Parts: sequence; structure tokens; C-alpha cells
Amino acid sequence: MRGGGEGGKEQIARDILSYLLLHPAAADSFEGIARWRVLEEIARRSVASTEDAMQWLIAKGFLSEEKIAGGRTIYRLEASKRKEAELLVKEKKRKQPPRLRRTAKG
Repeated sequence: MRGGGEGGKEQIARDILSYLLLHPAAADSFEGIARWRVLEEIARRSVASTEDAMQWLIAKGFLSEEKIAGGRTIYRLEASKRKEAELLVKEKKRKQPPRLRRTAKG
């Protein structure tokens, strides 16, 4: 069954209605609705995975948190972890497969 079953279909329907309730003047084609719905889902997942990664960086001491005016928090690299951070980034780059280069045919 498309859409992840009956429960998935109902959740998608609720997502569409929720968006249209928040934006009552909105009108779009099927493709347009599908596109913004997919983009919102990607953004939601991206925010959640970014938050998870930042919490890991904070727990490992790579990031420090600072409260600023208005109750907001900013994050910065913990200076004492700079070398370790550089090693971690280099290690990740070594594990990635090499990118294929396109050469111009001439």
C-alpha cells in the first residue's frame, strides 16, 4: 500500500490540513503540495539530526554553550578541543570514498 499504510496516509492528510489551516490562502497543484510536504519533512529530519549531532558535540566537549540576551544560546568551538576536532574532521574525510572527476572531452 502506498504512503506507509492507513496510519501513514492519515498522518500525511493531517500534515496537509495542518499546513492549509496555518495558511488559509494557500492553493497549489498536487505536485506543489507534494513538493512542499516533502521539503518540510526533509527540513524536520535535518533539524532533528543537527540537534542530535550538536548534543553529541556538546557532550564530547567540542562545543561550548553561551546564553545571550533574549534567552538565546550560541555555540562555539571549544578552543581546547581544536586539535582533536581537526583530527576528527580529517579522519572523516579519509573514510569518504574519492569523488569521481569528470574530464572534458575534446
